[in-house]
Amino acid sequence: MSKLEQDEARSPEDFRTRDDFEAAEQGRARDEAVAGADAGPDDPEASRAADGLTVTESEAASYREHVERGANQQGEGAPVV
Repeated sequence: MSKLEQDEARSPEDFRTRDDFEAAEQGRARDEAVAGADAGPDDPEASRAADGLTVTESEAASYREHVERGANQQGEGAPVV
């Protein structure tokens, strides 16, 4: 049975149709056909180039704030206070 024939097996909340699945598959195939878009193994040359990159102190503080805020959140919304 193909993925598109599994409509009956999906949950009632799943509103996607066979056309939606086909469009998603076509989009995925189009994305994978883009040269250089492979999400395969790490590129050592790119990693070496990134080693020299820096951020400002304010950017670093912002990153730390985002990480801390994410670590303290519960679920999808802000933490209950």
